[in-house]
Amino acid sequence: MKENQECLTAYAFRGSIIVLRDNHPKVSQAEALFEKYGRMKKRVWLRRVKNLNRHYLETGIWGSYDTAGIVESELDGTPVALFEDTKLKEEPDGICLERHMIVAGKKFAVSSVFPKDASSTPTDKLLSLIDKEQKAERNSF
Repeated sequence: MKENQECLTAYAFRGSIIVLRDNHPKVSQAEALFEKYGRMKKRVWLRRVKNLNRHYLETGIWGSYDTAGIVESELDGTPVALFEDTKLKEEPDGICLERHMIVAGKKFAVSSVFPKDASSTPTDKLLSLIDKEQKAERNSF
């Protein structure tokens, strides 16, 4: 999530939806109503690009991580922040994230598969690799 990207919370009730910014003065009242009558609550981060079509014409990129909004989903009761153009598919032995992109007129379908019983997350592995590379650089001096 980007530090300066604004976030909204949508509270769904029977027949109506209330959408509030995180710092709105009525958030506590909306939370109380949601606890009593609510059906679903989702957090959505606002896009940073004002005109997506203009962005595509200027960059040739659609579905970019830089411009995609973030939607909070849930997996096994745990909140998971996903880019809005990503689908989460839960399989019996793993989790699959699917994303479709157009870059410079070429279509890409990207699938990432993660085992449910993994000993570490992809982020943990990436951080470990970065640490090893930095250690090797320090030792080379």
